[in-house]
Amino acid sequence: MNVDGAASSSDKRVGAGGVLRGSNGVWRGGFVSNVGYCSAILAELWGIFHGLSLAWNLGSRTLLLETDSRLAIELIEKRVDPLHPLATILTAIRRRLAQDWMVRLVHTYREGNRVADWLSKHSLVYPYGKYELTTPPPRDSPSPP
Repeated sequence: MNVDGAASSSDKRVGAGGVLRGSNGVWRGGFVSNVGYCSAILAELWGIFHGLSLAWNLGSRTLLLETDSRLAIELIEKRVDPLHPLATILTAIRRRLAQDWMVRLVHTYREGNRVADWLSKHSLVYPYGKYELTTPPPRDSPSPP
């Protein structure tokens, strides 16, 4: 699973996207999520949450989840005060991680996260909300503003 968050420089909207591939690299599913307006780190965390949810729902029980946000991984791995502004999404992610499966969160560089990066940017052409993708969007899909 590769996930990413993106922000529009023109209107400050943010989104997230991700792709789940089998061990052979073949597409198993994906998602785009137009998050609306929030911080870039919150978009990254939404990407992780939605990626975990998609992988679980598609039956994955061993998962390598890659993100290019080292900060997101650090926030998930450390305990934060319940009054921290990101505490709610961090708690939701930790609950997903505590399910009966094996998940490794790994930092990857942007070059290794190109599909998730494209999907996160592509999420900005969708209305607000999360959309699961059973097939990859066509290459000629509209680009984000």
